[in-house]
Amino acid sequence: MTLTFVGTGAADWDWQSFPPGTRGACATLVGSSCLIDCGTATPRNLAAAGIRPAAVRNLLVTHAHPDHFRPDAVAELARAARRTLRVWASPLALAELPDGPFEKRPLEAGRAFPAGAARVTALPANHFVRAGDASFHFLVVAGGRRLLYATDGAWMLAEEKRLLAAALKGAPLDAVVWDATRGATPGDYRFADHNNLKMIDALRLGMEGCGLAAPATRHIFTHISRQLWPRTPSARRRLAERHGGLLAEDGLTLSV
Repeated sequence: MTLTFVGTGAADWDWQSFPPGTRGACATLVGSSCLIDCGTATPRNLAAAGIRPAAVRNLLVTHAHPDHFRPDAVAELARAARRTLRVWASPLALAELPDGPFEKRPLEAGRAFPAGAARVTALPANHFVRAGDASFHFLVVAGGRRLLYATDGAWMLAEEKRLLAAALKGAPLDAVVWDATRGATPGDYRFADHNNLKMIDALRLGMEGCGLAAPATRHIFTHISRQLWPRTPSARRRLAERHGGLLAEDGLTLSV
């Protein structure tokens, strides 16, 4: 399974002028045709990563905050692709899409579905969008590999753990892409909907303890805040390494 990180930033980056070093809005291409999220300026970041719009056949939407889902950006992607785009999102997000070449597929927690060469299971995430709406993480299985895409969101809901365990059937995850918005910055754990690195440390330990992860599971940090992580790229990388993870960068491609 190949991952290409189209954008790795939280919502506090400048996406109007894109000064040097700017991280794009968080979006990731899984394999060659399945894009997770399409928000502010994502079409621009796809071009910067050398990804042709026509390659994207399935769009998975974690939630309807504009840095992850902008209807105008999704429409731009579909127009540039010149093909029907299958969009998997919450019913409220799908209702925001304009008329266009879309197949609208509502997400439901626990439901598994094919997306290109992958089998995807939608999982409930702990991240508030708006009253009546839902946010999702995704278990992606392809080529015998198992990936949990867990951004945005903090901790892990009991229902997500249950559904994840049922879908994995005793096999540990090969990799987790974590919401690591807060870096080493402390926050109020009781009300968080974004992780810091100590929260991820605790999650990793708990997941290994119940068999969802193993010591060999790869951990990748994305959704990086401009203000809450160290200022320099080298300091950010060192911080990620101290917590046993790989810091994703825009344009990074890796195999899971």
